[in-house]
Amino acid sequence: MSKQAFCKNVCCKHHTADNGCADKVKIGLRGQCESFEKGFFHYILAVASAMGKSNYIDAICLNDDLRIGLFYILKCYGLGFSECSWGTCRFIQIKDGENGRPLHFAEIIDRDINMEEYSKLYSDLMKGILPSPDKKTACSHGEKAKLGYGWLSPAGEFIESPFGSHEESAERICESKGWRDEFFEWQRNKEDSLCLLRDFLAEVKGYCLIHNPAGVGGYLVTQIKPLTKQQREFLYGYFADKGDRFMAEQYLDDRSA
Repeated sequence: MSKQAFCKNVCCKHHTADNGCADKVKIGLRGQCESFEKGFFHYILAVASAMGKSNYIDAICLNDDLRIGLFYILKCYGLGFSECSWGTCRFIQIKDGENGRPLHFAEIIDRDINMEEYSKLYSDLMKGILPSPDKKTACSHGEKAKLGYGWLSPAGEFIESPFGSHEESAERICESKGWRDEFFEWQRNKEDSLCLLRDFLAEVKGYCLIHNPAGVGGYLVTQIKPLTKQQREFLYGYFADKGDRFMAEQYLDDRSA
């Protein structure tokens, strides 16, 4: 006489309410269930694990499971989200509405769930239908996608400058523009005589620098003067072509000025 399998793995797609299994159980050589498939709560708990006791998710943790879990939570609990950054670090926050305060995971699951949304999403998952990422923002296709670090002039002219070479490239720019004498005059009048050509480009000529002093990936845009329209347009395209919608949107208007 066969016995029903007993399983408490709520993260499995085949888990039933009575701690049974809706599939044929197959135990592999290593003692693991080979019938396991990711269920609804697998994706929800991916969010819980990523958040821990905080009210944010480090974007470096983002993967397909976490993205699906975030989609489920936002839909089921009627929440909003935002991205924010600190230097090259990026964070995701789940909020009480689009403009509300960031929530901890315990606060999220304490809310009433929208059963209509949950039933639809759960039904789709059981049919093998999962939310898919937006290919337009996940992939890079534009002409600026392969550009690295560099200087950007007020006219929107980009001059590539690899990591560690920004002062050298600033010198080449000043030579090509005939600004050497102007730089030395400016330097003499500065209280800090150690000012460099890169300081001159930013403070006097309005150049901005796309770089990353830590050298560990990611991009920072450093400026002294307000960005021009041409600089904002270039930066929007630069980050959009790299598939970084969050950074691109910082340059849609005068917010960066």
